[in-house]
Amino acid sequence: MGKIDIAAKSYFSDLDRFADIFNFWIYDGENIIQPSDLTEMDTTEIALPYGNAAKTPIQKFRDVLKLYTAMQDSRAIYLVLGLEAEAKTNYAMVVKNMLYDAMNYSKQVASAAASHRTDAEAKPTSDEFLSGFWKEDRLVPVMTLVVNISGKAWDGAKSLHDMFALTDKRFLTYIPNYRLNLLSPDQIDEQDFGKFRTGFGTAMQFIKHQHDDSMDWMKDQSRFERVDRPTAEFIQTATGTKMQFDERDEVINMCRAWENSMNQAKNDGIQQGIGQGKVDAVLNVAKKFDLSVEEAMDAVGIKKSEWDVYSPMIQQRMNANAMP
Repeated sequence: MGKIDIAAKSYFSDLDRFADIFNFWIYDGENIIQPSDLTEMDTTEIALPYGNAAKTPIQKFRDVLKLYTAMQDSRAIYLVLGLEAEAKTNYAMVVKNMLYDAMNYSKQVASAAASHRTDAEAKPTSDEFLSGFWKEDRLVPVMTLVVNISGKAWDGAKSLHDMFALTDKRFLTYIPNYRLNLLSPDQIDEQDFGKFRTGFGTAMQFIKHQHDDSMDWMKDQSRFERVDRPTAEFIQTATGTKMQFDERDEVINMCRAWENSMNQAKNDGIQQGIGQGKVDAVLNVAKKFDLSVEEAMDAVGIKKSEWDVYSPMIQQRMNANAMP
């Protein structure tokens, strides 16, 4: 698992952010799902697919998986919510998610059958006994959401039917489809980022604009002036952006941090340019007067305290120039 994947799994596992993400996706930002309604689940999916003659279980690991308990008409309604963060387009994501969901349903069927076998007073019909799943049994719905954190538009399939190369579309009527639930920053309107209640919206907006020529759009966004530290750190990891902020700060002004990083980059560039100029000067003097590297550095006026800095660069350039 890569650095970005680890950071994303940790960031999205937070109950507040997880609820925020699904409230945006399902309820357009309305605060329906509460963090207290979510329960951690084992992210390992293990199932024995029907027809597996080798009797070899399949094991898959989800990024984040939680059980959502909601009250409806005085009854508890359960849903399994899964979240997958993708730093690159996975062109088989539709099949991957479909397998995740199917394995969860298969686990539920197996669990129901195991429960019935331990019930000494149960009186199943022959059909119920054969399947292990009884007529009145019900499955807990499973919903998987993919969050695209690549900073690019998702150019992969968004449904199972998209992955077929059928010329006769009439077949599609009889082939069940599986649709990918995909949350991608490039598909979120600018005004809709404000519908998020946590820093996740800030992270998604930054990911959307990370390749813009300038970051002027950020200056007018007040939420970037008070960004929680986990969000700021996740942004840095997901986008590779280096921002200057105090490691002790729990609330980050991203606008100021960005400006500080830009100023630092400019200063580094200036110093690098100055250093490069000195390297060129030493090379010219050494070649013209047939001097050693040390003699040339002394002639150009480079301080002896800086010789260890410039000597490797000069020698590398000299070796490159000597190559045929």
